Amino acid sequence: MRTLLRKVSTGLYFQGPDQWTGNPAQAHNFKMIDHALNFVEKWHLQDMELAFAFEDFGEVTTVPIDKMELRYSQG
Repeated sequence: MRTLLRKVSTGLYFQGPDQWTGNPAQAHNFKMIDHALNFVEKWHLQDMELAFAFEDFGEVTTVPIDKMELRYSQG
């Protein structure tokens, strides 16, 4: 499983600085949820959600970041 960031309004995945892609296989893999959330916070990114891409990239599951932050703060 790959941990990605996706911009909600465009549907594109973060690939690198000022680079976005529609292909989850080409997106940057943050590997861990914490790394992705820290990146969003550090760079003050808006309109983002976590995306989890599985081996065949045929299925991508997304989760709004506000729900992830809530889960971590309650733990």
